[in-house]
Order: sequence, then C-alpha cells, then structure tokens
Amino acid sequence: MKRLEAKQLFTAYWKKITTDVAIMSGKYRYFDRRAPLNRRLSTRLLARIALWSLAVVVIVATVGFYIAYEQEKASQKSLLINQVRFQIEHETDKIRLAVDTAEKLRQAFLTRYQLFSDYSELAAHFDQWYVETEPGVFRLHQDFFEGILVDQTYYQHVNTFVGPGERPIPDELKARIVISQQVLNDLGPAWDGVWANSHFSMPENIISSYSSEFAWGLLAAADLVITDYNVVKSTLQEFNPQRQAIWTGLYYDLSADYWTITYQLPIDFDGRHLANASHDIPLNTLVSGLVRSEHPESQYFVFNEEGQLVASEESLSDNYQDAGILDIHKLTNPIYAEIYQQLAPVFAERAPVVLPNAIEGQLLIAQPLEVADWWHVTLYPYAEIQRAALLTPLQVSFSAIILLLVILFIVYVFVSRYVADPIQRLAKLSELIGAKQYEKVIQSRLLHEDIRSEIGQLIRAFRAMAQRLLENQNNLEGLVEERTKQLEQTNSKLAQANKKLDQIAHLDGLTNLWNRRAFDRDLQLALQQNEPITYALLLGDIDQFKAYNDQYGHLAGDDALRQVAKILTDHCTGTVYRYGGEEIAILIPVTDIHEAEKLARLLCENVASLSLEHIGSPSGVLTISFGVVLLDVTLSDHENLNRVDKLMYQAKRGGGNQACR
Repeated sequence: MKRLEAKQLFTAYWKKITTDVAIMSGKYRYFDRRAPLNRRLSTRLLARIALWSLAVVVIVATVGFYIAYEQEKASQKSLLINQVRFQIEHETDKIRLAVDTAEKLRQAFLTRYQLFSDYSELAAHFDQWYVETEPGVFRLHQDFFEGILVDQTYYQHVNTFVGPGERPIPDELKARIVISQQVLNDLGPAWDGVWANSHFSMPENIISSYSSEFAWGLLAAADLVITDYNVVKSTLQEFNPQRQAIWTGLYYDLSADYWTITYQLPIDFDGRHLANASHDIPLNTLVSGLVRSEHPESQYFVFNEEGQLVASEESLSDNYQDAGILDIHKLTNPIYAEIYQQLAPVFAERAPVVLPNAIEGQLLIAQPLEVADWWHVTLYPYAEIQRAALLTPLQVSFSAIILLLVILFIVYVFVSRYVADPIQRLAKLSELIGAKQYEKVIQSRLLHEDIRSEIGQLIRAFRAMAQRLLENQNNLEGLVEERTKQLEQTNSKLAQANKKLDQIAHLDGLTNLWNRRAFDRDLQLALQQNEPITYALLLGDIDQFKAYNDQYGHLAGDDALRQVAKILTDHCTGTVYRYGGEEIAILIPVTDIHEAEKLARLLCENVASLSLEHIGSPSGVLTISFGVVLLDVTLSDHENLNRVDKLMYQAKRGGGNQACR
C-alpha cells in the first residue's frame, strides 16, 4: 500500500512539473533560445554554498569524531574499572561475613569447652548418640539430621563423621565432638542458605557439620582421612605455625558432589589445636557474586597468591574432581598461569592494577580483596571498548548531518531569493514580450541584470528536477522491493523463533516431557477432532513417591522421575505428559479399551523393571499405577479427567503397580 501511494505521489508531481514547463514553452517563444545565456549566476552561487557547506561538515565531523572517540574510549575504561570495583566491594561483604561468623563459631566453641572440667557427662552423650557404622568409624545418628528432641533440645540438620583414628576415643575428644554438635545446632540455622554448610573439623579426623541439604557425615566414605587432604591439613600446627585463618583454593567435595572453597579458623587452647571453625562457599555462589558477568564478552575469575584457583566462570572438567585444591599451573587453560605470571611482581603492593594488552587484545584489570590474599581478575576485549566508544562519535556525526540540513535550508533561502523571485519577474517580462510591448522591456533594468543567468537556470533546473524525480522514483521502487524482502525474511525468522518458544513453553524442564499446558491443549484438540479416531487417556501416579523422596532425598526423586519419564517415552507410541508432581498422563490412539489396558500394564512392568530401590514399597522397588479410559467426546475435559482419576486411585488402593479401567 505504501509503495503504491509513493508511486502515485511522484507521478502526480511529475505531471504537474511537465505541464507547467510545456505551458511556459508554448507561451513564450524566446525561452529556449535565450536559456544558454543564463547559467552563470545561480551555478556559481550554488557551487560556492555547497563547497563551504561540505568544508564545514568535514572539518566539524573529523575533529569532533576524533575528540569524542578518544574521550569515550577513556570513559569506557573508567566505567569498566568502576563496575569491577563496585562488584568487588559489594561481594567482599559476603566474604567478610564468612570471617565474622567463623569467629562467632570459634568463640562459642571455646566458651562452652571451658565450662567443663569433667567430660564424663558429654562423653555419655556421645556414647548414646553416636553409632559405629563401620569398624572404628562413628557417625551421629541420622535422627539428628532429620530432627529429634533430646533433653528439651531439638536437633536438626546436624551430622558428624568420626573417621579412623585413636581408639578408644578419649572422653575429652568425645566432649569436643558433642560441643561442636551443640554449637552448630545453636548457630547453624542463622546461616543456613548463606553458606553451603557450617562445620567444625578436628585434627583427629573428625568433622561436625550443619547443612539442611547434605548430611555430609552420613555420606563420607568410611576410610576417609581428612588430614590427608590439603583443606584440613593446612590448618595443622606443623603446617600453619602462625595459626592464621585459611582460605582454601577451589576443590571438589566428593561427598557433597560440588565445587567449593572453604574458610577455616583454627581454634587453639593452651597450645593445643582443638578444632577449626569453617564455612563452605560453593562455586555457584562465587560465580553469581564475584565472577558474574556484567558483560558477556568479558572473563572473570579469582585466584590467591599461592597460585590456587578460587572461582571461575569456566566449566571445570570432571578430571579435576580428584585433584584436590586446583593449582592454576596445572590447569589446561594456559591463560590462568599467564595472568598469574603478569601479576606476581605486584602481589606485595596489594594495589589495583590495570595492564593494557598484557594479554594480547585484552584489557587486564586486577584488584586485591581485603579479606583474603585473593586477586579478582577481569579480562575485557579492547575491540569491545572501541566499539562502545564509537557511539558518541556517531552522535557527533549525526549532529553534523543536522548542521548540513541547516546549511541546505540556507541554500533554499538564497535560491528562493536570488533564483525563484527573478524567474517570476522574468515571467512577467515574457508576457510583455508576448504583448509586443518592447519599449517597456528595454527600459526595464531587470532585463540587463537577471535575464542572462536565470532563464537558463530555469530550464536546466526543470530538466534536472525531472531527471532526479525519475531517478528517485526508480530508486524508491528498488528500495521498497528490497525492504519488502527483508521484512518477509524477518517475519520468517520471527515465526521460527515463536515456534521454538512455543515448544519451550510446553516442555517440562525436569523430565523433558510435555507439560500440563501442552496436555490441556492436546486434550481439547482430541475431544474436538472430527476424524474417527479413538483416543485412550492414561493417568498414572508413582506409588508412595512422597515416601521415596523422604527416604532418598529430592535429588534422588528428581532422578527417578527422569528415569520413569524416559522409559515411558521409549515404550509408548503416544504422547507422554508430566501432569503434575509424580503424575504422568498419556494420550494415544487405540482400537479399543483392551489395547489401552494392555499398554498400561506393560508400562507398569517397564517402570518396575527399572529396579529403583524403594524400601517403602511392598514390591521393594519404585512402581506406578494407571487409570485407563477411552475419551468420551460427549463429555468435557474435566469430566474425562475425573473418570480416569478415580480409576487411577482405585489402582493405587488395590496395592499399586497395576492398571484399572
């Protein structure tokens, strides 16, 4: 439509111009003959104005572009440095909190430890609460993690691992273990969710931990000796004679199954190393804080002055999980060691460092953290700084375009005054000539001053105008066609993107099955379809799944859901949906109810064949129960769902692991 309107507008305007020229040419016979004599004045005027305009635009744009580009490039560097500094200052508060809370743990432990001179009462508690799970290995009873009331004190999320060591365990050590357990039970809930866990480690191969997610003391391997690893080993008096607090480098906790760093504060009394007050900070917390990317093209990471990696956005290989604390010189990515070598000479100064092109093509920003011997490193591509710096110069160029438009307006004013007005007066003279009033023409000063330049300019202007209009019309048609093709391509890409978004919106993130929204949509379509196809609706529920989650944990429950979802999709030609929680819905074309019931029983057998241990199930493994109906198109979707839901619960009441129709 816009293309058609543009063509009509140009056509009408062109017709008007050609008509006026034709009228003038026919009315005034001497117009064309005198045209060559009248070029000089307007041509020279327009040429001078154009040259001066071009000179001004070029000078202003060039100078302004250079100045603005250099200033903006410096501003971009300063902005990036300030952003990094602000991010570090903000996240340092979290790290300082770890130091402060560890000190509170230490003070609470020492205060309670000094209250006892007779350890028999606490030793008795140890004997009652701890279970020898393997020869020489003791663990705090699981009830203390799940929740138990003992002597008017409620314990929850506390766990302890007493690994191989001196046996029998002295009463004083038993007392320390119970004290660490009590202190964690008192203070740990305040920091639950802030740290991965809070814990006390002891040089006798003992760890007491508070965590609502991981019962580390119940998960640790029976033959684990924590002092064999650098995390706890670094706190021992022989390796840490100055008794300094220790920030470990990044390491993989095999028992808890995550990357983490640990802050450890040694607790000494009368020259004896009693324990370490500690917090674990997982890698994902560090990534979301210290090394989160404000700019996708930048790289952030943290290492300490001993050359140990603390945090990085880079995905770490599984091969590093058994390596202990990560030494940056042993990592496959050489950039860590290269940057460490660049910064090592300035470690003693503990001052921010900015090194242009220390790494080729990169701006390196390194800032020390106050609370630890850590260095926060940012790598930002110079090309991105230059690209960002171009924005302001482009604004300057835009201003130059505006200036050029102003100059063109001045040209318009001059042409109107010195070209258009004389042409109008010349037209009146032409009328006099046509009326044969020659004396008046001769006596007119306008004849001698203006006719030699303006008549020729008029003819040339009309011809040039016509030529420009035709060229513009052709250019406009090509431009409209090009823009139309681009719009069609854009619409095609948008349609593909919308289709992909629609798929994402209808998939369950955990199981990769179709979700409830997709099920509601497909159920409506199945009920409204006009083809003679019979659909069966199967609604299943995993038997005793809440008990499974309580027994094995939600991570195991999530894994079980994924395995059940996979085996159902592998053995069913219909569409499988996650209806909600542990409920699974299936829509499948069938010939009759017997075929649907046979399929449901086969799916029950397939789920049971996974042999997922479930001690709360009568069969000892995880099972599923199905209700089976044929869709009745005369009923609503809710009525069909109510029918199959009742049959599903009938199957569950019948003992589960079966299908009812």
